[in-house]
Amino acid sequence: MDLKTQLKNADLNDNEADIYLYLLGQGQSTPPQIALGTGIARTNAYNVLRSLQNRGLVKSELVRKRKVYLAADPQALILNWEKQKIDLEKMLPDLRALYTTNKNKPRVLFFDGWEQVKEIYLSSLTTNDKKIYAFGSTNLLSKLEGDFLIYFEQKVKENNIALIDIVTGASRQRATEETKKIIGGMYNFKFLPEKYRDQPTDILIWDNNIALLTLEQPIFGTVITSHHLANTFKIIFELIWEKL
Repeated sequence: MDLKTQLKNADLNDNEADIYLYLLGQGQSTPPQIALGTGIARTNAYNVLRSLQNRGLVKSELVRKRKVYLAADPQALILNWEKQKIDLEKMLPDLRALYTTNKNKPRVLFFDGWEQVKEIYLSSLTTNDKKIYAFGSTNLLSKLEGDFLIYFEQKVKENNIALIDIVTGASRQRATEETKKIIGGMYNFKFLPEKYRDQPTDILIWDNNIALLTLEQPIFGTVITSHHLANTFKIIFELIWEKL
């Protein structure tokens, strides 16, 4: 992945990435030099420079009565991201209040592909009840993206969430040797009978949400938000748990 693509992933647009990289390589430059060197129209270059200055990524100085611009230390990228993160965390309670749906009005969301399905796992970490019920194959989930599963389990532990897990027989080693070690006492698990060796699916239940996921192609997930359905699924889960 080239530097420009990585900068765009860090929330810079095309022109911002071009000008920032130009200034890193060329040092202090005037707007006409920047426009010529990047191919960005001078009027647009001024707007981009102003945006980069507001984000602390570019500085300006007067040299012989002419304003010149230079790139800030790349460490500023991290500081800028951390500031955005703090601002988002401050907004989160208000945003979540807007996001919350009436418990008597069900909602169904569809997630297509593994990258979107990962969002479901991350959403479950916001549980208000501090409890996630899971039913499926950590064995296949680990094969799909082991690093993500480890990250998810670490976040479960960090957030003091109880993970109650019914896993397939093929997941026995993963559950006992890795998941239990990462999450510790907040992880409780039981195994399905050996005749249900492995299933390419996962079910998550948290708060008023039920997530139905596939772990083999085509990978997709459906999240149903319903107070009554979530309670019913929890009862079914507990009945199965007691029988194992």
